[in-house]
Amino acid sequence: MKEFGIRTRQYKQLYDAWETLHQGHTTSNQFVPDNLIQHFYQNPSIATTLGQDITKIVHIYDTYRSIITQLSLLLFPWITPYFGDHFQLRRQLHTAGRGLVFTAGNDQTSYLLTSIPTIRKLGCTLPIEVMYLGENDLSSTSRTSLEALSGVTTRDLQKMINNAGWTLRGWAAKPFAVLFSSFREIIFIDADSFFLQNPMVLFDDFAYRETGALFFKDRLMSPESKREWMRKVLPEPVSKKAQETRLWSGQSGHMQESGVLVIDTYRHFFPLLIVTRMNGPDRDGDKKEGIRGVYDMVYGDKETFWLGWELAGSTDYAFHNGSVGTIGVVHTKSSGQVPSVNPDKTTPLQEYTICAPQLLHLDRMGRPLWFNGWLLENKFAKAGQKRPAKFEAYVQEEEEEGSPRWELKESNIACLTAKTFFSPSQEEEVFDMIIEAGKRYGAF
Repeated sequence: MKEFGIRTRQYKQLYDAWETLHQGHTTSNQFVPDNLIQHFYQNPSIATTLGQDITKIVHIYDTYRSIITQLSLLLFPWITPYFGDHFQLRRQLHTAGRGLVFTAGNDQTSYLLTSIPTIRKLGCTLPIEVMYLGENDLSSTSRTSLEALSGVTTRDLQKMINNAGWTLRGWAAKPFAVLFSSFREIIFIDADSFFLQNPMVLFDDFAYRETGALFFKDRLMSPESKREWMRKVLPEPVSKKAQETRLWSGQSGHMQESGVLVIDTYRHFFPLLIVTRMNGPDRDGDKKEGIRGVYDMVYGDKETFWLGWELAGSTDYAFHNGSVGTIGVVHTKSSGQVPSVNPDKTTPLQEYTICAPQLLHLDRMGRPLWFNGWLLENKFAKAGQKRPAKFEAYVQEEEEEGSPRWELKESNIACLTAKTFFSPSQEEEVFDMIIEAGKRYGAF
């Protein structure tokens, strides 16, 4: 991974020069024709200015183009057959607009039929692309249902990538969906994630405007130090931002929650290329061959995003600083004793616990922004036992006295205990709207 990061940084230097050569001088939006050799022939003053003859300039150009092509195929070969080269892919991103991106298969169709109409009712008018992996992943019936929704287009990722020697599947498709969507600025949303506010507000977040890449934090639980591992995989010097992560401090082996991503794909083209590599050919290990894959070292795709930025030598990313919590039915219990108004007596200290599969993200004002984990009390419940969750209250992580008090149960249900709980009364109508949409599309 470290060697790959170093080579990518070197490739970016070569690529930046190559792209500059092909950009027009009047505006950064303009690109000159790809056939620069004819341009040299037709403008002999270029050779004169450089103190070279045209023949030597053509030889240098051919050599450089060969190096760029071979290195791109060595590092990131999967952009064919849809795009001829990285220059063509990045160029089409330059003037692309904004949009929402989902990945989904047949099993997630009902999720999107529930969440997308909700997003529209929240005021989001952006176009939406649902990326899938072939007919077996998302059937024509499912695609027709999704494209009947306002502003939704389905697109087959398998037609866009070359995954010879490995197979793109599952959540590993996320970074490919981000990079190969037709949008420059994207909000990627997991199929089981639901917004309680218009997702377009994230484009106005000051951290996104500053960096062009906004990520969200995972639950703060399961202490695990990966400092030595990070030293092995990240090129020196390890950035200050990487040293501020939980993996470095040992607070947790979980830093990022990838249910929502906000990314300017043109600005962060090379970090995204690395992330696709980590979720592509380098994803899975082979014990028989003694090879460790990326997924053997981190928990799925989540950490590959910010790590991809670090490997590419970029610290232009930010983690949203809204609190993390969970939402559901609150349970009260007493924990210890505290002094009462009467100095001769004590009263029980009340604590509040919510157990739910939903991971809740709050905005910077402390209001619910979005959550993942779908709409059920138990996402893995059998048919006939799928009951809608009750979104009656929420608690958030409290770090005043050490780490937040999470406890992981079966079926990915997590319990969080806090001293205070909050009412989602302002979001009650949105929750009702989501549940009604879920009932309409057979979620329960």
